[in-house]
Amino acid sequence: MCRNLTRAHLPCRFFLTLVVFACGLLALAPVRAQEGVAGSAPVFSGPKKTPLKDEKVPPAAAQIKVQSTLVTAPVTVMNSSGEFVYDLEEGDFQVFDNGAAQRIERFEQEMRSLAAVIVVQTNQTVAPLLNQVRPLGSVFSDLMLGEKGQAAVVTYDDRVRVDQEFSSDSDRLGSTLKGLAPRGDQSRLNDVLARAIALLEKRPKEERRVIVAFSDGYDQGSETTKEEVVRQATNAEVTIYGLGFSPAQALLLQKPKAPPENPLDTNVTRPLPPNSIPTPTNSANVYSTPIPIVPILIATGEIIRSAVASSLLEFYAGYTGGVFYSHWSKKAIQDQLNKVASEIHSQYELAYVPDTLSQTGFHRIEVRVQRPGVKVRTRAGYFYSGTKP
Repeated sequence: MCRNLTRAHLPCRFFLTLVVFACGLLALAPVRAQEGVAGSAPVFSGPKKTPLKDEKVPPAAAQIKVQSTLVTAPVTVMNSSGEFVYDLEEGDFQVFDNGAAQRIERFEQEMRSLAAVIVVQTNQTVAPLLNQVRPLGSVFSDLMLGEKGQAAVVTYDDRVRVDQEFSSDSDRLGSTLKGLAPRGDQSRLNDVLARAIALLEKRPKEERRVIVAFSDGYDQGSETTKEEVVRQATNAEVTIYGLGFSPAQALLLQKPKAPPENPLDTNVTRPLPPNSIPTPTNSANVYSTPIPIVPILIATGEIIRSAVASSLLEFYAGYTGGVFYSHWSKKAIQDQLNKVASEIHSQYELAYVPDTLSQTGFHRIEVRVQRPGVKVRTRAGYFYSGTKP
């Protein structure tokens, strides 16, 4: 209708131009609206590839976005007096993965909601000491779990039992602990920790994962090896804390019996890191890697080699960034549990995307703080078999 336009028809030409321009904006609007939809989870991707001039760009549905591995590390920092240090900033920290400096992707000082498994040894050896654990439900609920945290209770002796699934009900937790009863003669510490880790692996990724174990720190009768416990715990990002029972000295000095051979102990049946396919190749990659001897920071602030840990529970606490209090009295147990709760709520959390994943096996995590006179504790590392750790 606007053919053979003359000067008198300029308004028509201007109107047509506006219509075309508006149609172009409408066509582009839906594409931009899909970019960075609010509420979507963060994805760490590689650099975007810029298409060549004549290169065809595939439709959005056909584009592949590769999600990178995010490694998290809760970090405890103490001064020379053993007090927690609260005033550090992200710039005060350096993170190393297998000796290579890493870029910190996330830095948090406020603790995420907590998922805790309370592990209690209940064999006849420690029966007289269970009265000291039974009243602790309120301490866990008030000081450690808070409003959003949840706890499960697992006991062990000759068997491993889940006495309580995860719950935020403080009354239920109190009743469960009050009902602790001794039975059996064995002490299947490795088996109970493997069970507790498996429970935590099913929890949401957004939660902090913690095990608090009341135990003498020794194993008798387990089918799970200590190497399996370390691999499961470090790869599931579980921190293990221990409060040590101290029964008769004669029982502590008694050498535990060797665990029976497990006929199902094959590479394929062993637990693998999350999201790993249980093939013989993957299993061999993970379980053929020896667990390295690393320095660990213990409750007194001393640094020892993991090979000379006083008990298995101290060994596990050291590798996962926790701590083990070897002995406590009736009066001291609540104070030490308060220390564990205070530490959990005083930690910094660092997260990074490692650039060292061309290396398989154990990856050592090291955190340094740019402040003199402080002591730093974090988990020792994780195992990487060519898939997500």
